[in-house]
Amino acid sequence: MSFPSSRLDRRALLTGLVVAPAVLSFGRAQAGGAYLFPLGVASGDPAPDGFVIWTRLAADPLAPDGMGGLSAPVPVHWEVAADDQFRRIAASGQFIASADAAHSVHVEVAGLRPDRPYWYRFTAQGQQSPAGRARTTPAAGAHVDKLRLAVASCSHWERGYFSAYGHMADEAPDLTLFLGDYIYEYSLGPDRADQVVRPYNLEEATTLAGYRNRYALHRTDANLQRLHAAAPCLAVWDDHEVQDDYSGVWSKVSGVSPRDFLQRRAAAYQAFFEAMPIRRTQLSAAMQMPIYRRVRYGQLAEFFMLDGRQYRSKQPCSDGSNGGKGQIVADATCTDRLDPSRTFLGFEQERWLYDNLAQSKARWNILGQNLVMAGLRLGGADGSEPRYWTDTWDGFPAARDRLTGALATIKPQNPVVLSGDYHSFWTNDVKADSRDPGSPTLATEFVGTSITSTGPTYDGLMATMPNNPQVKFFDSRVRGYMAIDVERDRMSTRYRAISDVRDPTASISTLRSWVVEAGKPGAVQA
Repeated sequence: MSFPSSRLDRRALLTGLVVAPAVLSFGRAQAGGAYLFPLGVASGDPAPDGFVIWTRLAADPLAPDGMGGLSAPVPVHWEVAADDQFRRIAASGQFIASADAAHSVHVEVAGLRPDRPYWYRFTAQGQQSPAGRARTTPAAGAHVDKLRLAVASCSHWERGYFSAYGHMADEAPDLTLFLGDYIYEYSLGPDRADQVVRPYNLEEATTLAGYRNRYALHRTDANLQRLHAAAPCLAVWDDHEVQDDYSGVWSKVSGVSPRDFLQRRAAAYQAFFEAMPIRRTQLSAAMQMPIYRRVRYGQLAEFFMLDGRQYRSKQPCSDGSNGGKGQIVADATCTDRLDPSRTFLGFEQERWLYDNLAQSKARWNILGQNLVMAGLRLGGADGSEPRYWTDTWDGFPAARDRLTGALATIKPQNPVVLSGDYHSFWTNDVKADSRDPGSPTLATEFVGTSITSTGPTYDGLMATMPNNPQVKFFDSRVRGYMAIDVERDRMSTRYRAISDVRDPTASISTLRSWVVEAGKPGAVQA
């Protein structure tokens, strides 16, 4: 996201891999003799009988054409084992890595036993990848005592080192959630050179090659590789996987037609699929790529991973000088914000969510999504008209009302919202009526800060908090992630803060801890 400039500034057997050393610069190596696994391995989208295992072959990861220094198809042997020494092979096969997907490997492994760890690796041209560890989910009706999550968002390469990812791996999570802005499409300009810790040295990504190389660069990071090798993940996107503040088929830049922007968005979505361990999806004729999905962990938890960018309406009041960027508006001058025909998730995804929440029998229902939901009124405490930042759920209040109305009507057990984007920690009550802080609390929202990206002004936002009692905690001064333990009777969340994004060996500490008791929406400080 961009902050205001004001003071409030995815069942077929198709594709396993472990971690290679970090490589921060590359020459024009040829495939012959070059190491083919410099981007590591990953797993994701787990199920009771399997998961996706991923790697992408590359001889020259940052080749300008985005092809990783390879062109011909490469046979890749994959194997999944029941032990870390690969003595008991549980599944194996061959995948042909081809140029049309930048030699990425996606194997949807099935036929495994539920609720246990497995190890996986790949072999190509006589070379073996590092080994990764994945885990199947429990059977749908299984009793599960505990689930550990690590939650990340917003990792801008130039803003600092990914030490937070290493600390996330040390948490030994059962599952990692990536809630958006896994890459950034732009680079900091000369006017912000003093803010660059390590440069992208890449032009802004607008083409398939450009997006591929952004992901490739991030995947050379040793800490990110270690995290992906440690546990399966669930990943969704936000805006910077495509373009800052874009909304649906609309660019943030005035004058760019939806038809032209769809070409860029399609390239970005293709690169996202190639880079992530997600189940096979593809661009439709309408250039859409569905990524919203549900994953269940026995009787304990069900995850609803949402897409808050692809299907949503145009930014409100985007016909002015700000174009499609998020902006601060008041309803008197931006009546578009309140239009009930506007949608944040898209009406099809909305129906999918409500139908599946109604069917859920899980103890905890967790919505993993990109943007702050609870809302934030800017001003208004002195009797002036409140204003709202439009590139969050605040820009789509009718859509939020439909969601909170569904929560109130369906009454799923213990709904919790996990959000990213805002480069800051928040603990929020999601109210039945966002306009009325006294209305019932329907869900708890935990918002994670960024891995590296700079946060909004602390003092400016703290000044608004007296008018926002639904916000129990806010801090934008630290970078890090959320570590969450889900148990039958409680969810415990720790806000983990790294000491310094400019230090590749930064230490970790707990900024604040929160507990949500089952049956009692709203978090309390631990």
